[in-house]
Amino acid sequence: ARAFAVAEIEIEASDQRVAVGNGVSGTIDGREWRLGRADFVGSDAAATGVYLGVDGHAVARFDISDPLRDDSAKTVKKLGMLGLSTGLVSGDSAEAVRKTASELGIDNFHAGCSPEQKLDIIRSYQESGDAVVMVGDGINDAPVLAGADASIALAHGAELAQTSADVLLVGEALSPVATAVEISRATLRIVRQNLAWAIGYNSLALPLAALGYVPPWAAAIGMSASSLIVVLNALRINRFGAS
Repeated sequence: ARAFAVAEIEIEASDQRVAVGNGVSGTIDGREWRLGRADFVGSDAAATGVYLGVDGHAVARFDISDPLRDDSAKTVKKLGMLGLSTGLVSGDSAEAVRKTASELGIDNFHAGCSPEQKLDIIRSYQESGDAVVMVGDGINDAPVLAGADASIALAHGAELAQTSADVLLVGEALSPVATAVEISRATLRIVRQNLAWAIGYNSLALPLAALGYVPPWAAAIGMSASSLIVVLNALRINRFGAS
């Protein structure tokens, strides 16, 4: 919207409406103007871009570029090294999405998707047994962010996307997405280690203490030592995050 804002031109539109995933419309001097997708404004053109139309006829096309973040390709590659399959689901034209996917090294991509279609794609993966992590920042991403197993929104994105996500990514870099996966896996690994230690220790120490083979003072020291081991093991996560 900022790209089209012109402060010195004052235009008042009535009956303003937002068609999610398509564009915006309003009435000016008795004529309906639309700004958005080609098919929304009344054009059958297949080219990418934002179209302006009046009364069902396209009158102008705007080509808008949105450069990739510096670490986007690196983050996608890192996710692949972590064993995750990445995909791109977008409402943009096939030409634009194909170009972006190629720059990122993503083979699985979907273009021209409405918010509902994005959600259907995510659910199809979930139904096949996959866990889906969604990263998005637009209003159109809100439904799929809410429907994913875990979702990440960007701090500068739409407020609706932020409220629909589980995690809010602060800053411009995308690399924390891969870092979050690594920390989550390390956390789960340490939780399992602590549970295994606690179960094993208590299974051995409690029967011995109950049967009198271990004196009370030794049992007390053993329980304290066991708790200390669990805490120190859990603190390793802090060192991982700091690195």
